[in-house]
Amino acid sequence: MLNSLRFKNIALFGNLEIDFDKGFTAFTGQTGSGKSIFVDTLNALLASKKTSLDNSLVAENSSFSSIEGIFSVLQTTKDWLNNQEFDVDEELIVTREWRLKDNKYKSRFRINGVLVNRDQISELRSLLVDFTLQGDTYILNDSLHQLRLLDSLGLKKTKESLSKVKQDWNIWNDSNLRLEQARVRINDSQKEFEEMQYIYQDLDKLELEDPNEQSKLEIDQNRLSNLLRLKEGVKSLLTRLSESLDEYPSILDHADFCINELKSLSQIDSSLEPIFESFYTITNNLNDLIYEINDYEKTLDIDPSFLNNLQVRLSTLKFYQKKYQRNIPALIRYKNELINSLSLQDSSNNINELSSVENKKRIIRDKSNKDLSNRRKAIALQLEDKLIRSLKKLGIPNVRFKVIFEQSEPTINGIDKVNFMFSANPGIPLGPLSETASGGEKSRVLLAIKAIFSTYDQSNLLIFDEIDSGVSGSVSSYVANLLCELSNHRQVFCVTHQPLIAAYADNHFTLKKSVISGYTKSIVINLRERADRQRELALLAGGEIVEANAYAASLLEHKAA
Repeated sequence: MLNSLRFKNIALFGNLEIDFDKGFTAFTGQTGSGKSIFVDTLNALLASKKTSLDNSLVAENSSFSSIEGIFSVLQTTKDWLNNQEFDVDEELIVTREWRLKDNKYKSRFRINGVLVNRDQISELRSLLVDFTLQGDTYILNDSLHQLRLLDSLGLKKTKESLSKVKQDWNIWNDSNLRLEQARVRINDSQKEFEEMQYIYQDLDKLELEDPNEQSKLEIDQNRLSNLLRLKEGVKSLLTRLSESLDEYPSILDHADFCINELKSLSQIDSSLEPIFESFYTITNNLNDLIYEINDYEKTLDIDPSFLNNLQVRLSTLKFYQKKYQRNIPALIRYKNELINSLSLQDSSNNINELSSVENKKRIIRDKSNKDLSNRRKAIALQLEDKLIRSLKKLGIPNVRFKVIFEQSEPTINGIDKVNFMFSANPGIPLGPLSETASGGEKSRVLLAIKAIFSTYDQSNLLIFDEIDSGVSGSVSSYVANLLCELSNHRQVFCVTHQPLIAAYADNHFTLKKSVISGYTKSIVINLRERADRQRELALLAGGEIVEANAYAASLLEHKAA
């Protein structure tokens, strides 16, 4: 419930603090006294996503203005605050403030002093306050909202059915998505598949395996192109290393001589043995080197056609690199990617299996939807009966009301689309409530709907702005009783011009307009004394002063009784 409301530099109200009590609170006052603007302040404090964020509530020439509401909260609100990581206490402070900066007002919201965004305030609004404002027909126009209202009457069982519908729809949707993706791949990607297949076969003919093949081939090409020079050089090396000429011993001959000489000398002087060992190692390495050069010489005996084949291969590799705009390593990766893509295309052909799974999930989904729809239709019959009985007491004796169901495409909310159909007069066919009901009838329907659903929703505060507009005196008593019943479950605010309804209130505020120092102000007065309430009710009743006072007194007597 709303415990108190504080204004600072708010148009018409200035600086003001008002404390509220539980139960049914009436707000009265002459036309233009600021009753609707008072409701606007609450609507601005807890702005919905559709609420205009204008600056009309800011007092003229004010650099800072604010509205602050202090609420005691239900468990659902505490849970929301915990999820949003706010500190949770028994009271909740919501603030809307305007600051003048660069000749423009900047507006922001706070929860317990912490800055929050509009989405958070909009979510909090639905937990703290339920507004029924003049011209407010969203309940009458919005089919989805009507469906949610219907579901809220079913409590636990409907929630269980809705949860089952959502779960089964998600499972079916997943299987259907896989099936559709497979069909798309088959129906729309055949050309792409054939192109990938062609490219793969084209690349497969290259037998690409080594990312470094081109560089190796270029090295071989360079070697083979200089084959004669290589052969001559190797022959010269071998001659100098190992082949003796007449008067020119080879390097190997010199090495052998040195080995023999060092061996003889080391037998005379043992200190030469390390030198002998080192030179012996060098000689062995020299022999190994000669063997390697001999082996290399053998590789130079190559068929001349091999160079031609190598050059053809290099030319082919360069052609494919240009054709596919990729180097050799990238071509190898591309080929592997094509293998994977082609294998996925092949696996998508198993349409029959995917279709069978989708069909089974769809049957389960449809059963859940049907069960929920049947439950909703049973609840709708109860709603129709309750609403018709209430509307008859609200002065529409020939009312007919029907919840019409239309089947829609399955969603996570089921297959139902509902429309509240209404007729107030005999011979007039049922039509959509938003189109066939008059302004006064809409007000009464809204009141009856709120009365039925108030015990099920989680709103702390119900606000009615002239919901009794167009209601005759004979019906006002029932409206007053209905508001009193609502106040047993929720705190109720009602702006009214009806003295009978105001008399039933547990708390009564009146708004009076006055001009102070050239500025119009609206004063909010809590009528705690019986005499003050009687005087206000008499003003609402109008007529002769004596008769109006007597009528006001009788209303309060009836309330007291």
